[in-house]
Amino acid sequence: MLETLTPQKQNSDLLNKPELHDLRLLFGLNVFLLVALFVMPQYFGVHIGWDITCTRLANILLTFYSLLQYRVFNLFANTFIKCSVTIPLVLYLLVSVYTMVFRVDVNAFMLVFLEILTMYMLIFAIRYVIGIKLSIKIVIGCAYFLSVYGFIEFAAGQSLFLKFLKTVPSAVANCYRSGFYRIMGPCGHPLGYGLLLILFIAIACLDYEKEELYLYKRPILLFMLIANTFLTGSRSSQGIVILEIVLIILFSDRTKRKKAIFYTIALFLAAGFFLAITYKTRIGQYLLMQITMLIDQVFDTEISLNFGADVTTLHNSEDYRKFLPYIFTLDWLNPLVGRGVKTGFSAQVYDSNGDYAFINSVDCYYINQYIKYAYPGLFSFCAFIITSVVTMIKGIIRYKSATMKMILIGFICYFINLWWVDALQTLKFVYAFVALFFALLLFYRDAEKKRR
Repeated sequence: MLETLTPQKQNSDLLNKPELHDLRLLFGLNVFLLVALFVMPQYFGVHIGWDITCTRLANILLTFYSLLQYRVFNLFANTFIKCSVTIPLVLYLLVSVYTMVFRVDVNAFMLVFLEILTMYMLIFAIRYVIGIKLSIKIVIGCAYFLSVYGFIEFAAGQSLFLKFLKTVPSAVANCYRSGFYRIMGPCGHPLGYGLLLILFIAIACLDYEKEELYLYKRPILLFMLIANTFLTGSRSSQGIVILEIVLIILFSDRTKRKKAIFYTIALFLAAGFFLAITYKTRIGQYLLMQITMLIDQVFDTEISLNFGADVTTLHNSEDYRKFLPYIFTLDWLNPLVGRGVKTGFSAQVYDSNGDYAFINSVDCYYINQYIKYAYPGLFSFCAFIITSVVTMIKGIIRYKSATMKMILIGFICYFINLWWVDALQTLKFVYAFVALFFALLLFYRDAEKKRR
């Protein structure tokens, strides 16, 4: 029976043209939401006491549309109820509500609410309006656009998004390290763009027509995305991409796995030859600096010093990270009510040996969650992560879907990376991938019901 539920044997009309596909206004609004989510920066919009970004504009318009159309609202409500992650996300929202009340911080609730609302809007949009295959094509199209843009941004030495599209107040600024510009795409920081690239690399390896996972399905796009990852200068993202590539190879079928391993070895040899003849050039020095910084991170060496890296800054970054877990021991942080999002954080933190460091920024999403929403917020969000992973694994086992495998890989790699960086307003990207998963899961379940 399971074989009849594979994508090749599903109703292709519904995969490509779902039930509400012909509602042109609804279709256009949802496509606008999906594209704007990935491509448009958060600092582009209209500031009227509240930033109306492209994504928020789509949220507002779709909310009004749903309220005026009973069928659309009913389907959306049913979508909300049917998702396994609804319970932990509702708990997370409740934590954000009482944090807003106790800390008099409206954004403590609104930022969480709007991101979750967008996720459910996308589940509805992908399942009932845009279609699963077209949604995948749109995301891949965004990946192509941003990967090409990344090279242009690096050549320009500054963010063109920031230069031409900054229309609302924002603290976003161009970032440089060791004399090189770090690209950041539509995100507010290179680390945030690195998180987005992790998700893009996963979907770039999906053959949605054959429902197969293959590392070199789109070799040009894969190369550009990996190159963009190096141009961000994010060591954590570079390391996670290596893990992601290994997972993609392992999750592929045996034939694709052998081909991927062979081509990967060949590419490593070609890359080594390229670096051997270009190591004295500016691009060669930059690539070697990025590679050796990653090696230094893993093996505690200083090889990158030979290629112009600012190892003092890198060491300071690593040293302060050792103190971050001790934030949980600060007795002046309320373990039940967080500080919200409007209040900055700085503290003198002591480790178990009595040494201390002054912490002004927290590059760990999970510790930041504790600071903002205390243990209830941290635990409820971790419950969302665990529930998502368990649901994805069950879906993969039941439906043998390569798309679900791809989403699981991207999802896990994204949240592993958050141990070394904050989310930096990139949760909306991983929520979009979660939306794609649940849209596909709902499609499979509806197909099962029709067969009974």
